[in-house]
Amino acid sequence: MTLVNLLFDILIGLHIATGFVGLAAFWIPVFARKGGRAHVQAGRVFTCCAYVVTLSAVTASAGRIVSFQVQGIGFVDRPDLYGFALFLGYLGLVTFATVRQAMRVVATRRAPETLRTPLHEALGWASIAGSAAVIAFALGVWSDISPILLGLSPIGLFTGSGMLRLMRNPRAHHMGWFYSHLGSMLGGGIAFHTAFVVFGAQRLWAYELAGPLAIVPWILPTLVGIPAIVVWTRYYRRKFGRAAPAAA
Repeated sequence: MTLVNLLFDILIGLHIATGFVGLAAFWIPVFARKGGRAHVQAGRVFTCCAYVVTLSAVTASAGRIVSFQVQGIGFVDRPDLYGFALFLGYLGLVTFATVRQAMRVVATRRAPETLRTPLHEALGWASIAGSAAVIAFALGVWSDISPILLGLSPIGLFTGSGMLRLMRNPRAHHMGWFYSHLGSMLGGGIAFHTAFVVFGAQRLWAYELAGPLAIVPWILPTLVGIPAIVVWTRYYRRKFGRAAPAAA
């Protein structure tokens, strides 16, 4: 085993381990009292795990592309391999941007104008650009994974545009920071559950879906998570809407 292979194995092992820890930590803030000790501490654990998982995913994605080149596997020979590596890197980037948005809006809630920084704005644009690149790849080089790419690629568009919109007009909505935190954290949870269902669960229970059903593990967490974000956001909008007149 070469040093490069050893380092890659360590990176993947770290990625998997922190992924499982983050998956467990995600559910504690969901049920804990919002703003309470358990909510805050578990949220920090999830955030740290998300940063490790996403950065390792982007690194592994770039490493796979370099490995293909070293092995003499050209893009024309196996576009599906390159497309899958690009897609995993894109998901890592978008998930990192989503979780960072969730933490930044909380940190800047008393001075929302400070949310906009060059780095944070760059992450928003990078999410949009990554989404556009994946869509272009899926349509330009059609393969078996193209439906999956097209099904999940719009996430970057929504994530990036939402980040930029809030940065440019942070006081447009009452408690806007809270709704962004809620949606972004749940979005990060969707990404963690997608990775678990696609990779972890299939290895743990040794099942495999073929044909059109192969796309189900990729989109199932999104199909469940997006309605959950909508319902929960509406609940808190009504709650804060009732609280505002009472406070006045």
